[in-house]
Amino acid sequence: MMKRMTSSLCAAATVALLATGSGLFAQESTTLTRAQWLKKVGASVSSDAVLRETMTSLAPADKAEFAQRVIKAATRLPVGPDEKSAALVKSAVACIAGATGEVKQQVIAEVFAGVPVEFLPVVTEELAKRFDQAYNKLSNEQYEKIATDALAASVKRNAETDAPSVRNAFTILAFARGAQDPALQNKLIAQLPDERMRNLAASWLPPALKEKKYDALLAAADVDDVDIRSEVLLRLVGHSNLDRLLADLSANLGVKPSERVDETGTNQVQFYPQGYQNQGTSVIPRRRK
Repeated sequence: MMKRMTSSLCAAATVALLATGSGLFAQESTTLTRAQWLKKVGASVSSDAVLRETMTSLAPADKAEFAQRVIKAATRLPVGPDEKSAALVKSAVACIAGATGEVKQQVIAEVFAGVPVEFLPVVTEELAKRFDQAYNKLSNEQYEKIATDALAASVKRNAETDAPSVRNAFTILAFARGAQDPALQNKLIAQLPDERMRNLAASWLPPALKEKKYDALLAAADVDDVDIRSEVLLRLVGHSNLDRLLADLSANLGVKPSERVDETGTNQVQFYPQGYQNQGTSVIPRRRK
């Protein structure tokens, strides 16, 4: 009797040990090594599913570099401007969505540092929809904190790029577009590191925000405007849902995100298809040279 009980206990212990071992092994195997995730960069650009799965399998310390490499790979795609714009938008959204806390700020910085300036208008407008304050259910204080921290990370990263003033201005634009407090724009401009950069941003942002005119920004970076067909971009990016990209950052503040609803009880932000003021259901206005 005792022998059978001992045998049963040993068998149960063995099963438990193997189960624990399998669990530990599975947990460890979900974190990709650098050599492993480097091989997934190309596939991540062509497949949303691969990109999102890879982001969840990365160590936090690797996510910013991975985002940098994915953006660079999307930039090098031998495709037309519509397809390249869509690839950059999807890559940026998925990489940002796959990070949290300070890492998310670093990934946002990599996006604005890595996307070619001529494609920043479309990428910024698409991110602005997802950064929208009401959509992410954030108070003015929460949204300002997130925008301030993200801009600080971007200013540091953009200092190493070809057009830091222009890229910083686009970063501000991404947050100012969906802000409920009109004063946020000037607060973010004041955060820029020198007077010249602040003056440039103050002159560039009003036409970009009000009329979606980016001529001065593009000219400052010495790049041409890119002609993008909004209907093609909409089809390539998809329009089923938006990603909440900022709400999780509010957890760092130790405050529960505020609920902002309209009279019907729905969120104040609209879903696709969505037109801008005085437009139809285009994603972005078709810009011509």
